[in-house]
Amino acid sequence: MDPGEFDQRVELLERRETGRDGAGEPIIDLVEIARPWAKVTYPGGKEFLSNDGTDATRRAVFRLYARPVDVSMKLRLRGLEYDIQDVRPFDDVVEIHAVAKAPGAP
Repeated sequence: MDPGEFDQRVELLERRETGRDGAGEPIIDLVEIARPWAKVTYPGGKEFLSNDGTDATRRAVFRLYARPVDVSMKLRLRGLEYDIQDVRPFDDVVEIHAVAKAPGAP
C-alpha cells in the first residue's frame, strides 16, 4: 500500500459517557478518539423507499493503518457521519466498510 494514497483526514468516534443529567442518568456522546489519515473509496450509493419517502445512503470503504476499530464506533469525513458495518484487518492496514445517510435525505 502506497502511503501517499492515505490522503483524507478522518475522525474516529466512540460513544462515551460524558457526564450525568439532572436525574442522574448518564449522558452518552460521540467523542473523537483519533484523527488518522485514510484512503477513501466509494463503491456506490443506494436509494430506497422508506415509510416517509426516499432515503439516500452512501457507502464508503476506509483504509487506515492498523488500529483497534469495531462496529460500535463511527467515522466522520467532512462533517458526514458513517456507521461502521464491517471491519477487515489486513497485514498493515484495517479496511472499514461504512454507510452514511446522505445530506439532505429525510
